[in-house]
Amino acid sequence: MILATELFRFEPDITGISCSGRFTLGTRLSETEAMIHSLIEQGLRKLVLDLTHVDFIDSAGLGLIMKIYGEMCLCGGTLRISGPNQQAKRLFQITRTSTILSVDDDLVTSVEKLQERAQTA
Repeated sequence: MILATELFRFEPDITGISCSGRFTLGTRLSETEAMIHSLIEQGLRKLVLDLTHVDFIDSAGLGLIMKIYGEMCLCGGTLRISGPNQQAKRLFQITRTSTILSVDDDLVTSVEKLQERAQTA
């Protein structure tokens, strides 16, 4: 299944990108990268990457996630990953990126944690 993305906005300033299909090397992954990079340049500082409907992530997909993480850190932003399946969780564990990334079981939890962080800041 080809990668598809959908953009959501949550109050007050959280952006969610819901992905479905395969988060793998290819044109759609490059387009997703360009979209996220553009959003960061426009001032995005709180991002939830929702992987609930992603079937598979390869090394290129993981590379993009880590690149987004790095870009968000450089601009003082926050990235949360929501809803990864067992394959994605295992990939994060094997590559030890699970110690770096903020991963939640579902989208609601990710959004709530970003909202809590805003309230305590």
